[in-house]
Amino acid sequence: MEINTVITQIISLFLVALVGFYGGKKNIIDENFSNGLSKLLVEITTPFLVISSFSISYGPDVANNVIKAFIYSFAIFILTPLLVKPLLIKIDKSKRNVLEFAMIFSNCGFMGFPVAQSVFGNEGVVYAAIFNMIFNIFVWTYGVMLFNNKSDIKGLKESLKNPGVVSSVIGLLIMIFSIKIPPILLNTTKMVGGLTTPISMLIIGSLLSRSELKKIIKDKSMYYGSMIKLILLPLILYWISLLFKENSMVLKTFILMQAMPAGALTTIFAENFNKNKEYSAFIVSFSSLLSVVTIPLVIKFFL
Repeated sequence: MEINTVITQIISLFLVALVGFYGGKKNIIDENFSNGLSKLLVEITTPFLVISSFSISYGPDVANNVIKAFIYSFAIFILTPLLVKPLLIKIDKSKRNVLEFAMIFSNCGFMGFPVAQSVFGNEGVVYAAIFNMIFNIFVWTYGVMLFNNKSDIKGLKESLKNPGVVSSVIGLLIMIFSIKIPPILLNTTKMVGGLTTPISMLIIGSLLSRSELKKIIKDKSMYYGSMIKLILLPLILYWISLLFKENSMVLKTFILMQAMPAGALTTIFAENFNKNKEYSAFIVSFSSLLSVVTIPLVIKFFL
């Protein structure tokens, strides 16, 4: 796919987010409606998208890439904290752990899936799904430790049961055993999964509509953290790909996942653990807003 076509698709995604922003401002997509859409996205449309992506015939290269995807995902979530922590030493202690969480755990679900599909098609969704599986393991271990200094084993067990992980496992089984889904069921799966992209961008737009942008632009740590998240981390992964001459779609997809803004879990965890809730909401909002510019740049220069 030509880069101009890809960038056009990415801009289209953010125009849908702009529609969501309008809907939020007009209270058409209020907080309750947004929460309902989020639940629909997490429990129905995204699992259907993942399953339908695995349900296409792939060659042996893709099977090898799936193994790579698991290895690279683990490596990324081990390496990223080692890279991020030294960069945040001078950040105020009350903000440091929240910012570190935001840097490590991106919006690789809500935003990652539609962007990966726009850039790499269904194969990109397969690798994004595997990335999200490993994301769930680390977010409930290292992620929770950033907020309360101990991992949440119960939360980890529950996260492994969530629809995203379950659908990824089902998809892997379908691909490994070449299971043929009846056309009528496959079409239904694709239709429902196809709702993921517009719904996810409408949600992001509505969330931004409720942000206090005047407060956001005054905090310098927002700019610093967002540049690490949106530019530096994908750039480092790109350098690594050049160093090891690794040009597979797996690593390209993961560079894209690293270029996603801070995930909504940053705010959810901060609220649950009562740790700087307002700041967490601001970093998620600001990095999401800035990603409108940075994601097309990452696609143009790093992929």
